[in-house]
Formats: sequence, C-alpha cells, structure tokens
Amino acid sequence: MPKVMHLNLRVDPTQYIPQIRDIPGYDYIHLVRQPKYMINLPLLNEQVHYLSEIFSPKEYVKKNKIDLLHAHHGQLGQLLLPFKEETSLPLVTSIRGRDATLANQPVGYLDGMKLLFDQGERFFPVCQYLAQQINMWGCPAEKIRVLYGGVDLDLFPYRAPNHNGTQNIISIGRLVEKKGHHILMQAFNKIKSKFPNATLTIIGGGELEEYLKSLASQLNLGTSFRLLNRVPKAMIPELMGQADLFCAASLTSSNGDVEGIPNTIKEAMATGIPVLATNHAGIPEIIKHNQEGILVRENDINHLAQALEYMLMDRSSWDRFSLSARQKVEQNFDQNKQLLLQAKYYDELLGGS
Repeated sequence: MPKVMHLNLRVDPTQYIPQIRDIPGYDYIHLVRQPKYMINLPLLNEQVHYLSEIFSPKEYVKKNKIDLLHAHHGQLGQLLLPFKEETSLPLVTSIRGRDATLANQPVGYLDGMKLLFDQGERFFPVCQYLAQQINMWGCPAEKIRVLYGGVDLDLFPYRAPNHNGTQNIISIGRLVEKKGHHILMQAFNKIKSKFPNATLTIIGGGELEEYLKSLASQLNLGTSFRLLNRVPKAMIPELMGQADLFCAASLTSSNGDVEGIPNTIKEAMATGIPVLATNHAGIPEIIKHNQEGILVRENDINHLAQALEYMLMDRSSWDRFSLSARQKVEQNFDQNKQLLLQAKYYDELLGGS
C-alpha cells in the first residue's frame, strides 16, 4: 500500500483528520512541525511524527517507505520544498482560504507560492473560487484539482425543518472577523423587536470573544443571545437539531482573509436546517440563491436583517430549501466520495489505476 507523508498545522479534530488518515488504499504519516502542535492526545499514535526531528529527509523517506508528500496549507507546501528537492517525491498542496490571500503573510510569501507553483505537482484548492485565485497568482491550470471538503453524513442525519413556531437562529465558526458574527448580531438586533421570542446562538472560540460579548451588551441582546465557547465537536449535531435556521455571515476581513466554503454550512445543509449565508468566496458553489437556501450581500447588516425577517415570517420555502440542500451535499460534499476522489488524484501522480 502506498504511503503519503502529510504535513498539517496541528493534530486536532478540526484539522482534516479524515483527509490524512482515511484515504482509501493509502497509508499515512501524520507530520506536524514540532511536538507543541500535537494538540489532541487521543489522536496521538505511532504514525504522528515531527518535522523538527527529521535531519535527513532522504533517510527518513527510505526508512518509512514514503511515496508522496502532501502539505495541507500553502505555507506548509513552501516548507516542504527542500524536502521535495532532496527526495524527488511528488508534492501535493491543499489550498484552504487565507493561504490564497496575502492576509497576515510573511514578507516574500507570494514569491514563495510562485516557486511552489513551479515545483509542486498538484494543488487541491477546496473550492473553485480559490482555484481561480491561485491560477491568477500563476499556478498552471493543469496542476489544479478542486477537492471539496466532505461531510460525514452518518454524523449529520437529515431531519425535516421545524414548523413548531420556534425561532432559534444558530451560527457556528471561529470568533474571527471573516466569520461576520458581529454583522449577524447587529442584523439580529434589527429584527428582534418583531420577533420577541427569537434567539441567536453563536458557537465558537477565538480572538474576538470579548469584543462580541461587549457588542451583545451594547445592543442589549439580553437572554435572546448566547455565545458558547469550547463546545465539543461531537455536540454540534445535537445543537443544530435544536435550531430552526442556520446563518453564516462570512465576509472578506479587513486584512484580506477569506473563507473557502465553511464546513459548518455543509453540516447544516446535511442536517436539513434552512441556511442563510453571504455571497462570499466559495459559498455560491454550494448554495444557489433561492434553491438550496438564501444568499445575501456580505458585510451588509440591513440586507441580512431583511433576509432573516423573510425567513422567519414565511416558512413555506423551508422544506424545499432543506431537501435541495441535503441533495447538494450528498452529491458533491459526501466525505466518502471526496476521499475516493482524493485517492484518485493521488493515483494520477503515482501511476495507479
């Protein structure tokens, strides 16, 4: 069985574990830069190694019988270029969002990416939007294979939308600017007088936690608003099941950072919750307006508030959105299908069938 050496940022459940450990027909080495990036101890096994402890790439590759290198971010692809040069192994790089922008990147990042485009064999952007971005930067189209992140449909079983009169809105994502939580909170504030029983729950942790708490206080959202931090991933399907409407207010941050397609949108669509999202980055690839859900302009409080009001006032389209969304996820974002596609792309490089 061929073996792939994967380098990603951290070993934790949010860091593409299936796309490293569950590729059909492929064994793996799970590499991170240093031991401090081994975040989740239950994921530690004998196949977790550290780049900082590899002194001879050629000897390491021979000892571990590695056939292919896969970096799971653009900056990690650059880090593996010397490794590739010494071992002559094919190098694949996944492109996931910020790594296709200059947001908070070090000096020389773009030049480093152009070198990576020249020397790397394949690039797996997680949506067409990011594929276009790296192509504009100079990545040859023939090296690009869009590889959508998939959803484990067994963890997110479908249920019909709620029609019991509750008005619980949920949003899930790191508390960073590009997730647009602050826009959603202000839009919710505009409609809450019309919907006194409506609630907004935001789930996530991150650098804007104190700011969002302060904003909730300024807006006087009171008990209609909850901010839940450090919720175990295993609880997400249950929390989604308690919601009536999922909202993703993603936007381009002030430093240029963007999304690919947020996994939480895919999970919500799989579950059957009606989805309202912004027309941002790769999101229109999974939601066509008024088909799988509703799309609004990003960074537009009033437009988002109008859409929230529309969705809460008129539930006649919810079942149609819900069924179309589940079908879209089953067709294009099923984790099992995407892992098979990843294996096929590896086969292209290694001469497999």
